[in-house]
Amino acid sequence: MSLDFAAVERAAAGRRLRLPRGPQRGKVGEVRSASVGSSMELHDFRLYHPGDDVRHLDWNAVARTGELVLRVRQDEVSPRLELLFDASLSMAVTPEKAARAREVADLIGLLGRRAGLEVVLIAAGRSPQRAVGQEVRTVLSHIALDGAEPFDVALTRAPPVRPCGTRIVVSDFLFESPPEKLAERWARGASSLFLVQVLDAEDIDPTGGTGARLVDAENGEAIERVLSPSVLDAYGERFGAHQRLWEHAGARVHATFVTNSAAFGVEQLASTTLAPMLEAT
Repeated sequence: MSLDFAAVERAAAGRRLRLPRGPQRGKVGEVRSASVGSSMELHDFRLYHPGDDVRHLDWNAVARTGELVLRVRQDEVSPRLELLFDASLSMAVTPEKAARAREVADLIGLLGRRAGLEVVLIAAGRSPQRAVGQEVRTVLSHIALDGAEPFDVALTRAPPVRPCGTRIVVSDFLFESPPEKLAERWARGASSLFLVQVLDAEDIDPTGGTGARLVDAENGEAIERVLSPSVLDAYGERFGAHQRLWEHAGARVHATFVTNSAAFGVEQLASTTLAPMLEAT
């Protein structure tokens, strides 16, 4: 099941991304930014991150707090949208899940381009890729979802993220790394953050039966289990706890966390679970 471009176009009709109302970040260009720049207008303070210009350190704040604090000044920029896409094997456990993940990411890229943003895709899988602008759709439609590592690990080998106006992460988020640390990392350098979860129907509500062979999509390990009501109840409790961790992590960094079932088409998702990050034109 491949990316349905026509469905994406229909989902995009009459909609736009819900972008931050405040300053945007990006490269030198058209609008005001909250990134560190040469303007004399002071905008905010934030902690130093490796690669920042040490000339912007506020030594009074350093002396008071013991932390490396930067003076953040406004500069003129062209806004960017950075799209982090999970290309691991777990995103392709069913054709529906793979197709919906591609379509949701393509919808985001399409709406970003229509909003005049520079859309940058960073796809983290077996062979990490970076694409810009119209190339994003081409990469999404052809990239293999074959990463053997968890998404957060694969991202460490992918092209680095950069300061941007909006960062959107598309993944199933079914990996074990602490959500709070990842959410903080992804929120760093972005004016807004969206965590867009795409799950197969069986991820959300697995069906029972006399037996099942459960296979880890990324490492190939398999176990034989009888999916009895008690096993399904235990899974439901763990899954619910996992979801609450991500919701809490998102809330701590003022990110929007939305969960989408691959059982529904991208058009229906745009009017339901994706609605918090979209608005009518």
